[in-house]
Amino acid sequence: MNMNARPNPFYDRRKRKLLRRLYALLHWGLIDLDFKTLLKRMAQLVATAFSGIILVSWVNEIYDLPYLLGLAEPTPANLYEASIETLWCLFVLFLVLISTRALLKQIRYLEGFLPVCSFCKKIRNDAGEWVELEEFMHQRTNVKMTHSLCPPCAKEHYGYEDEPA
Repeated sequence: MNMNARPNPFYDRRKRKLLRRLYALLHWGLIDLDFKTLLKRMAQLVATAFSGIILVSWVNEIYDLPYLLGLAEPTPANLYEASIETLWCLFVLFLVLISTRALLKQIRYLEGFLPVCSFCKKIRNDAGEWVELEEFMHQRTNVKMTHSLCPPCAKEHYGYEDEPA
């Protein structure tokens, strides 16, 4: 590798774009869900994966998969061993579900922060662009915003005593 070679200025941009696509692919169908639905869907995915592991463990004990694949000599079924493996899998599943819930709560908390410019009050979106609050809210929630005056501002700036109509 040439140490004097100049780095490719597009590498970081391509890398970020690839990582965003990978993130979207891995989290397909999970991004725009409310917290309870997201937690439920993640628990279902994890439970399905552990069920598959438990199923393979039992099929291995009952049908002796290494023997069927020609990799080992036949061994008798040991249902006690399969039961212990199942209990360990269930214990690990419980730990994974608890830690997943805690991590998702932390992610939810951290995603609640919006980077806001301290001078112009524009908000930085996921693409790194600075947009007006109205545009940001419309992009994220499809909410249309309108302008109005609160009673203290109406009194301070326009001298209204009552709320403007």
